[in-house]
Amino acid sequence: CPGNHTFEEERQKCRDSRIMRRMPMGCDRDPLQIGCGVPCPANNISPMVGGACDWLSAPLIADPMSNAFFLYCAQQTGQTCGEWTRIPCSPGTVFDSSSLICAPAAIVQRDSPCGGNDRPICQCAQSVQGACPGTSQCMSNVCCISIYAPVSVPAPSPIHLSPLSPITAPFQPPFNPLPPILAPTTYTQGPFNQGLVTCPGTYNAPLSSSCDGCQGSCVPNIGCCGSNSISNNYNQMNTFCPNTFTPPIGQCSSCPQNTQCVPSLNSCCPSSPITTSNPTSAIILICPTGQPAASACGMNGACPQGTGCYQGGCCPMTCPAGQQLIGFCANNGCGSGNCYKESGTCCQAAESVTLPICQNGVQSMVRCTVDQECGLNQRCSNGGCCPMPFCPSGVQATARCQATTQCGAGQQCMDGACCSLPRCPSGIYALSTCTRSLDCGRPGVECANGGCCPLPACPNGLTATQRCTAGSICPSGFSCINGACCALPTCPSNGLTAISSCNSARCGNGFECVGGGCCPLPQCPTGALANQRCQLGSGCPSGSICENGVCCALPVCSIGIIATGACGMANSCPMGFVCEGRGCCPEPMPLCPNGGRASMRCTRGTECPPGYGCTPLGGCCLLSMDPTCPAQSSAVCQCSANNVCPSGASCNMGTCCSTATAPFMQMPGSQCVASPQCNGFSNGNSQCMQGVCVCIVPGGASNGVSCVQMTPVLLQSARSGCDQYGSPCKFVFSTARRRPIFAPTNNVTAEPLFYNSAERRRCVLNSIVADPDATCLPNEKCIEGECRQKLWPGEYGCQVDEECSARCPNTYCEKRKTDKKVPQCQCKDGLLLHGRCFSKCPSGFHESGAHCVHDNEDAFWKSADAQDRLKDLLNNGQC
Repeated sequence: CPGNHTFEEERQKCRDSRIMRRMPMGCDRDPLQIGCGVPCPANNISPMVGGACDWLSAPLIADPMSNAFFLYCAQQTGQTCGEWTRIPCSPGTVFDSSSLICAPAAIVQRDSPCGGNDRPICQCAQSVQGACPGTSQCMSNVCCISIYAPVSVPAPSPIHLSPLSPITAPFQPPFNPLPPILAPTTYTQGPFNQGLVTCPGTYNAPLSSSCDGCQGSCVPNIGCCGSNSISNNYNQMNTFCPNTFTPPIGQCSSCPQNTQCVPSLNSCCPSSPITTSNPTSAIILICPTGQPAASACGMNGACPQGTGCYQGGCCPMTCPAGQQLIGFCANNGCGSGNCYKESGTCCQAAESVTLPICQNGVQSMVRCTVDQECGLNQRCSNGGCCPMPFCPSGVQATARCQATTQCGAGQQCMDGACCSLPRCPSGIYALSTCTRSLDCGRPGVECANGGCCPLPACPNGLTATQRCTAGSICPSGFSCINGACCALPTCPSNGLTAISSCNSARCGNGFECVGGGCCPLPQCPTGALANQRCQLGSGCPSGSICENGVCCALPVCSIGIIATGACGMANSCPMGFVCEGRGCCPEPMPLCPNGGRASMRCTRGTECPPGYGCTPLGGCCLLSMDPTCPAQSSAVCQCSANNVCPSGASCNMGTCCSTATAPFMQMPGSQCVASPQCNGFSNGNSQCMQGVCVCIVPGGASNGVSCVQMTPVLLQSARSGCDQYGSPCKFVFSTARRRPIFAPTNNVTAEPLFYNSAERRRCVLNSIVADPDATCLPNEKCIEGECRQKLWPGEYGCQVDEECSARCPNTYCEKRKTDKKVPQCQCKDGLLLHGRCFSKCPSGFHESGAHCVHDNEDAFWKSADAQDRLKDLLNNGQC
């Protein structure tokens, strides 16, 4: 700090010591002021990026992941603790944890010539032999500094090296500590460090590096060159010194330092010739008076007493009596005070000299009014020439500015100085500097490499929130696209967020790509997921139909095949098909007039096998119930609907016939003389009673061939064509026939559970060891000693009430009041409708005799809801 100033750690600046003594903290009066509040509890041990740290005492820490970075405790505004931040070193440098400097990797990683506790920081200067910054010393062309050497830098900040100036104590503004910067690769001293400098049009070196007092031609960035009107003191301009391109200077009576007398020229020439390794050795440093400088400036511009550093040379600095020295004149003028031509210095009355204080708390050396009055890497601040400020990256600014437009490409105007912006991972310049993404202050931008960099663009034009990699998880409602978490679009159909992003690829089943997001398609009428969009009647793949503008899968029919098409209005389907759910499926195989199943479908009798005819419902049924077998064979039972017979028998015109009598001796219900004649006697399942083979198996019944166990449900609801293959009959509605069809819908077993008998059979009513009904088939009952078929309500051909009530207790056999003048099973206390008894006719029907009839049959077959309601009533009822 300057004289009478003290460094205040809490404010990070130099302040007047007298003010410091007069300002107690007074935390009891203002606990929010700097330095008050609860101390930071962090211990600075085991630092982690983003973790808390005590910024007042935290040192710089080497990054364990890479020596191209270091960890720095950055203060957080309004917080007592700082945050560990990862700071990159400049390209080509690595962080040295001993010297706390990002030094060139070439000299740090090789065998260092520095010994003991010394560490290398840069190469030695070329312009001034052996010159090194600060307290470092040149050893084997490498500047070495002791890590225990006292340095005027407030701890724990690192040493800062400027690429064009000696070591200085860095200024750290309040609440913005600066990280270390790159040490210069080679330490440079003086303005002429670019090799041999000559005047335009000649091979002559400039007469001096300064244009002050130049009697020749002043060339910018070169110095004072000769001209035709030059004075006689420089008439040797076209005469060169030996081994150099420089003209002689002065006379042998007064040769300046670093020159020697050349008797042949009676003038002074450089002591050392110009060489490739030392191209600036022939440059003579000239003072404002026009005389050569006494010597080159030393470290930090150090010069002997009574002289000052001017353009790299130590020149006399004198003022008249009573005048205070301010500095050297610039452009023959001074910012304040008077310029004395004799010495080229600015002087001012002693009592009025008060040099301004720079922003870093250091007193300026020279007064100024504009930046042009200050030297290299300086600017006019607060009326004084002050060092160019350091950028947030730790590198000294390159130029002064008032707006970013005054800076070059890749630079930003920060606090009046042009600072280079970091480069983003994509290679572009950052928008601004930062230490964390929160500093960037806007969405779609992240802090990378110390700069605010745009995140990758989202394809839908929305702003990304963070970076991501393949397989990583983004927040809910976001998806990883192009390496960034992008918000998923909103689906226009339902206002919900899309489930995932999409492009030309297809979304999953039931979804479509809308605005870059996978959105659900409208649901099918069944609630199933749709395949794709379509136009009515076209655009759907095989097995799908267009409904509600989307392709929906056709339903599967009860027989296991896919429906041929969608049902039309009012469940309409073509002839031979019925509406199941939403699809048109083949009609079930109809029942024959005898109650059995048809063997195959037909449209005319010629399509049926011999002995069969085509019924009005389109089924091939037996023309006669009388058994027909070839000669030398006997009838066993009726063939099943799929022409299956018991083992040992074959189907012949609807009758299972057998030539071997052993397997089929006497079926249940057949006449017998002795028990061994009955089928199943050997297994104890049957015996001959009253001349009839009867089943004596507990809980069993006849299957038409022998006596077997059967489930109670099958015994109760069996019908000759229904339950024969394990599935009951159901009602389906044919809109083409305008009538319901009662038929089995599918098969559970390949072979029938029982066979219909080929002949009439008898049964025993008064047996105490056998159930009379067990000798009959599951769809029959023992009535008057004979097996008769159980009839459903509405079926014809009954002879006694027991044939009807055996199936449904509320039915009886009506022999006179029937529509076909044939005895019919009718309801005792209800009305008959399609094989069911109703106490009251359902909606859409009215009473007509013993039956329920349509109110409006045309309207019924035009209403899908009316058909579905009646179908549910019929299928849910039993009688």
